[in-house]
Amino acid sequence: MAKKFAFLLVRDFTLSPLSLFIDTLRLAGDEGDRSRRIEFDWEIVGERGLPIRASCGVELLPTKAMGNPEDFDNVVVVGGLLDTNRKLSSEKEAFLLRAAAKGVPLTALCTGSFVLARYGLLDGYSAAVSWFHIKDFRAEFPDVNAHADSLYSVDRGRATCAGGTGAADLAGYFVSQFIGQKAAEKAAKILVLDRIRSSRDVQPVGDLFPAAASRAVKRALLLMESNLQEPIPVAEIAARQNCSRRQLERLFGAELGIGPMAAYLALRVHYARSLLEGSDLAIGEIAYRCGFANAGHFSRVFRQQTGITPTNLRHPNRAVAAAAK
Repeated sequence: MAKKFAFLLVRDFTLSPLSLFIDTLRLAGDEGDRSRRIEFDWEIVGERGLPIRASCGVELLPTKAMGNPEDFDNVVVVGGLLDTNRKLSSEKEAFLLRAAAKGVPLTALCTGSFVLARYGLLDGYSAAVSWFHIKDFRAEFPDVNAHADSLYSVDRGRATCAGGTGAADLAGYFVSQFIGQKAAEKAAKILVLDRIRSSRDVQPVGDLFPAAASRAVKRALLLMESNLQEPIPVAEIAARQNCSRRQLERLFGAELGIGPMAAYLALRVHYARSLLEGSDLAIGEIAYRCGFANAGHFSRVFRQQTGITPTNLRHPNRAVAAAAK
């Protein structure tokens, strides 16, 4: 019997995770590239006749009306643009909640994790969230063990992934579990991916430290970026990478030219700058969100790191006027 996946698409869903997930199942579940649904089958579940628009503008029609979620082995929610108006319809919501109540495994692709979390379906579970969204996710859903140091996570009956090509890796995990690793590797080769990555592989880090090369340094940076408000001691970060603090400091020095503490501070200042430039938050609130004791301490450190005070960055005309007096 083919393993059956039901896909629930939010409005303005991201197309690439959906297509990569399905194509991995399609290519792994048949010989060659004939698209026969031998080992895996799938349906886009929704209101029949009503197209669902992707964030790129492409529209898809559901292939199956919403019925019994127990007809499927997994219900997959595909997220999209983060906006409060982009939710599941009431019919899809009911389908998802029935699936959860019946114990059907649930999967979230990309920002689909936000959808599951809003219904409390990730409370107490581990969830992989993109490094780009981790701060917002943790602020909104403190009861979820969210992390950004892996491509995907499978915790009991919940699976999540960071999005993008991580959806192919998560699909590869399911393929490996159901029909074997060789089938997953075959699908990756046909998709011209170098390999199917595991949950131990890390997400690409942000653009602040592009020279990061080793797994330990990349994971350490992602851990730092996920914990800006309450910084973690460097010794604990090292322990989570299964190395000593001294070993981690050597790796940071070799790859980035600075130590872990300096890198951590740079990440906090970088995030503070983005909040100063892109939000109306008070400077004291920004200081708190970036792990500084108070606004005064934050202002001193920010000026040391950037050469400008937070106030002058936010109000450059005021700074120019003050200098002219």
